[in-house]
Amino acid sequence: MTWRTTAIALALAAFLGIVWALTTAARGQEHQSRADWFKSLRQPNTGYSCCDISDCKVLQAGDVDWQDGGWKANVDGEWTSIPEEKILTDKMHPEGLGVVCASPTRRIYCFIKPGFSG
Repeated sequence: MTWRTTAIALALAAFLGIVWALTTAARGQEHQSRADWFKSLRQPNTGYSCCDISDCKVLQAGDVDWQDGGWKANVDGEWTSIPEEKILTDKMHPEGLGVVCASPTRRIYCFIKPGFSG
């Protein structure tokens, strides 16, 4: 290797290291912001926390549906009816997705309907 090739390789390695560090920091901030958003959710009928990011699941299009006059969500592989009093009407997921917060026994704490507010 010539000195020029070595210098280019070192510069490229330094550049990639900086990009990696900035990307990692941005991901950490995004995760904390998402965790803070989940922690801000409150049960509509009690005002208690909906729990946190470990109890809440973002629902993809195939995991939430309006059926027979009510919302249903796929919670841990089982379609579960959402009680009307657990629906948060004043919150929207930042990406317009549905969210369900539930216990391991599928007790629903909170639910956010999919869609963007208009």
